[in-house]
Amino acid sequence: MAGDYETAVTFFAPDAIIQMPNAPQIQGRDTLLELYEATLGTTLEFEGTTTDIVPAASGDLAYEYGINRMVFETPDGPVEDMGKYLVIWRKIDGEWFVAAIAVSSDAPPPA
Repeated sequence: MAGDYETAVTFFAPDAIIQMPNAPQIQGRDTLLELYEATLGTTLEFEGTTTDIVPAASGDLAYEYGINRMVFETPDGPVEDMGKYLVIWRKIDGEWFVAAIAVSSDAPPPA
């Protein structure tokens, strides 16, 4: 799956927190770009479906949650992973950015 990762990271706040399954937490656009380049290059398919977006009464925060499906290329062939995500959006200078994202797999942990 080819992607314009440099553009993708601009949707994140400069200090965004990213929590991916089976990996340490990372923070910031530069680190996220490294993650994209290292892992998403093996992604064959990606689908995300938003369940709901809930804005805060203050108007400067919102959260989004949903489900996702990814297919990764591995040495043993393609592997499908189903999971869910939670995104916290923050308005900065009138624009919305991802402040934090947590992604988890529905698959049992590796043995």
